[in-house]
Amino acid sequence: MAERLKITLAQPNPLFEKWLEKWLEDAERRNAKSQYKLREALIALRSYPLPLSSGRECAILRGFGSTLCNLIDDELRLYREKLQNSPLESAMKTFESDVKQLVESVKKTKRKKSPKKLQPKITKKEQKAIAEEEERQRQVIMSPGNFRIILLVDTQETSGKNKRTLDQTRSYLESFEVLYEVRRLTIGDFLWIARDQEGNELVLPYIVERKRFDDLASSIRDGRFHEQKHRLRQCGIQNIIYLVEDFGDNEHLGLPMESLQQAIVNTQIHSGFKIAHTQNNFRSMKHLQSVTNTLIRCFREKVLLSSTKEELRPCRASASMIGLLKFRALYEDSARGAQLTVREIFVQQLLQLHSLSMEKALAIVEVYPTPRLLFDAYKLCLDERDARLLLSKITCGPLQRPLGEKISQTVYDFYKTEF
Repeated sequence: MAERLKITLAQPNPLFEKWLEKWLEDAERRNAKSQYKLREALIALRSYPLPLSSGRECAILRGFGSTLCNLIDDELRLYREKLQNSPLESAMKTFESDVKQLVESVKKTKRKKSPKKLQPKITKKEQKAIAEEEERQRQVIMSPGNFRIILLVDTQETSGKNKRTLDQTRSYLESFEVLYEVRRLTIGDFLWIARDQEGNELVLPYIVERKRFDDLASSIRDGRFHEQKHRLRQCGIQNIIYLVEDFGDNEHLGLPMESLQQAIVNTQIHSGFKIAHTQNNFRSMKHLQSVTNTLIRCFREKVLLSSTKEELRPCRASASMIGLLKFRALYEDSARGAQLTVREIFVQQLLQLHSLSMEKALAIVEVYPTPRLLFDAYKLCLDERDARLLLSKITCGPLQRPLGEKISQTVYDFYKTEF
């Protein structure tokens, strides 16, 4: 009886492997959590003996979620378009034809079983990261009446040096019968979540940053003011409330009251924040009670869906379905310093310089996204004078005014002075 020959393709899906290897290398370079998911998918793909013709077909393999499958299909579409637009089109086949030719060529080769490749085992740390990534991608749907709206209070608002004042926060909220919880927040001081019976938590599109006038003055002096506003704008929450609270008679604040008022106006006009001004802690908590009750009325009859930051759309009061961020995703993505890009670090450096606002810093990084590119531009200048004035003509703001010589020289001195 003739022995049945078994043909095993050495590399049945070379294109998909190539793309996964490229994405994995990029994820490892950025130290992104997606590297674990991509590594698991690459191992599964290499172990699969049959050709796959689309990202959708890859869904049968471990590690291939809907996002990764769609990414492969998008790359495949671009690959096909490139083939169709190529001058060598007459000499090339479509991707499906390439796969068929590969199978036929393997049949004509020496029929022997390829040795099985040893694949690295996934560590417990990687398995945990994969599970966390799967949880982030899991769709959450909350139907009307099946969730509660809860005010979250940052731990910094209920503990600290002035314990008497901060304990009042909890006491006032309890007396106002506001459903709240205290936990560590990585962005803002107060926000609201919707929680269903399974424990899923979605963040409503409102967040509050509270500042007493003395705290506001301190944050402006040490540079935290612009950084905090930048992080709030980047967090993905649509409505940002800047709650400004009086500090006694607002005397001995460290900065003139006129300067603080101007900073608040700029925050409202240029940053697009909603401003709320209260006289004391009691009035602040009363304001939070009012917002909480309004949110309960607005959202209790809506269907809430989990969305990524990229998928979020402006929230409309008339909409019956609302896309919201998962609390865990917001917590992780907003953690200070988490996966900061070189561009973001560059912006934070610039904000430490006197008289350099967020608007001006962003205008600089729009032209020179990294310090290295700025240094290279300095080297191309004819002399030091040209280098010191390099940034002076960069424009910013609604009126597109130039940064000017003073700021340009300040930035030059900061980066080029040898200590």
